[in-house]
Amino acid sequence: MRRGFEFDAALCVACSACSAACMLENDFQKGIRNIYSWNSEGLPLLRVINLSLACNHCEKPACLEGCPAKAYTVDGTGVVIHHQERCMGCGYCTWRCPYDAPKINEAKGFIEKCHLCVGRAAEDIEPACVTSCPTGALRMAELDDFPVAGTDWFPDTGIKPSVKLSGIKEISGPAIFPSGEDTGDEEYILPVPETKLKSEWSLLIFSLLLIGASAQFIATAISDTLLPSILPAIMLTGALFISFAHLGVPSRAWRAIYNFTSSPLSRELIILILLTALAYLNWLRPGMLHPFVPATAALVTLISVDMVYFSADRSAALKLHSGQAFFSGTFIATWFIFPETVFLVFSILAATSVITRYKSAEKSGLIQSLYYFRALSIPLVFLLLYPGSDFTTAIAEIVFLAGIAADRALFFDDFNPVNIKQTISEHFYQQYEKERDKQRKDTGIS
Repeated sequence: MRRGFEFDAALCVACSACSAACMLENDFQKGIRNIYSWNSEGLPLLRVINLSLACNHCEKPACLEGCPAKAYTVDGTGVVIHHQERCMGCGYCTWRCPYDAPKINEAKGFIEKCHLCVGRAAEDIEPACVTSCPTGALRMAELDDFPVAGTDWFPDTGIKPSVKLSGIKEISGPAIFPSGEDTGDEEYILPVPETKLKSEWSLLIFSLLLIGASAQFIATAISDTLLPSILPAIMLTGALFISFAHLGVPSRAWRAIYNFTSSPLSRELIILILLTALAYLNWLRPGMLHPFVPATAALVTLISVDMVYFSADRSAALKLHSGQAFFSGTFIATWFIFPETVFLVFSILAATSVITRYKSAEKSGLIQSLYYFRALSIPLVFLLLYPGSDFTTAIAEIVFLAGIAADRALFFDDFNPVNIKQTISEHFYQQYEKERDKQRKDTGIS
């Protein structure tokens, strides 16, 4: 029997008593138990559906599998427990969980997550959220197999959440027929998610340094170009140090190698350390290593970086993104290959990828600027290469590398792991548009 929750949306009034009780009982920050609303604006065409959700204690917890520090365990009743004393605050579990359960405590640096009030469970007392619910919408459940939610807005990624939902399927609300003068046609705009670049700046710089160093190893192996052997060692060392800036508890960074068997992040770090060691050996003992040895290690490292993101966002669009590490690193290496046919092919592939991501141009501010720069940088490089002078070629190289960096930044913005907040918003938007179209048709409004 697995322990979990049973929730009846028909009884929930979004009073947030469960969320407050969770905070007070466990000294957690706000939001460990959230109240999500389908139709949070209360628009009249559709009913409001409230959902009280914390950790679902999944049968196949993605947080546990991906945690590099092995900060998660599962007890005999299926409860997923996070051990704060092991957590280094990398936040990788927040990417992998589709239910937005683990939350990084910015003040303390580590993750906080529902553990079914493990202290109360030892005394055979139900969790604080359950005992505080005034309507009985939230209850404990013990089942061998929890049923699927059966609704599109509740993510189903195959990890089998231990939650039984009811009262969530009826979505139709009272029909509001407009008068002749006032159509009452309200507009609902899908919220635009904030760019991740501000919060993930350290990961962007980390990946750019790693990509640059890897590209040098690859270029040295496949061309006659002699690049400074000290540069990859310096760049990789810098990448390792910058990675500490992403951690909430840097003093526990050594735990990152604990989960090599199942965590893509743990594998990435171990492979990066090995590549850095090869870089120093290649610098201090020139000629000792065949160029293909560090080049192969560099390719494996680039793939390991991409797998960190692909395991959290499994969309085909991300796998075809020209800002991924493997493509970016090999693309830079083609700059040094003669004849230039391979570079031309990679440029065409990059341009195709940029064109298919045209929706980035609809965003505002930094992302829109980065997209236009990336789109223009590809033809601009060839225009600058055409004269054949040393000056224009040097400018072309700068524009080329800047375009790679912009594409990598766009990759971070396009990285979009499944998250219940977004699925609720997107699903409601789709249903709302359908109801509006139906209302227009029924009332003869075009």
